[in-house]
Amino acid sequence: KIFGELFYSIDPGYRGKTGAVSTQYANLHDDPSEMFFVPENVYIIGTMNDIDRSVDSFDFAMRRRFRFVEIKASDQLKMLDTLEESVREQAIKKLTDLNNAISATEELNENYQIGPSYFLKLEQIDFDELWNDYLQPLLEEYIRGMYNESEIMDRFQAAYYQKSTQDENDTNY
Repeated sequence: KIFGELFYSIDPGYRGKTGAVSTQYANLHDDPSEMFFVPENVYIIGTMNDIDRSVDSFDFAMRRRFRFVEIKASDQLKMLDTLEESVREQAIKKLTDLNNAISATEELNENYQIGPSYFLKLEQIDFDELWNDYLQPLLEEYIRGMYNESEIMDRFQAAYYQKSTQDENDTNY
């Protein structure tokens, strides 16, 4: 109910003292006539991954009141400009190849792609540590319970390390 009152109060037409509402907790105040409102100059900025949405009715209530801007992993590659040039080029290649492998995986899509912020850790760690300590555990969570987990992880690792997953004896490239 608190979120309901907040959602009501953040609507542009109900902001400020003119849109003030009495809450169900008004009797807990020293002054029960005190009203709740969201000032007109308060902005609420948040982030949400598509895969994090688990309560549909909550999502619908938010969509009515907020502007949603989709930000894709590939849109933010400029974040990596702080990395040394050779590391940056490698990071972009690994990120792109890994995200292509994620998107090509049945039951996953571009909403599961890895963002470039993970690769900013390369200022302190190397590519192997990034894979072992951050990316691999995250990807294992994504595919937990899928039929062919180890095969999928092998494809992800091959994409990250830019290795072919095809058998070297296979001539059907």
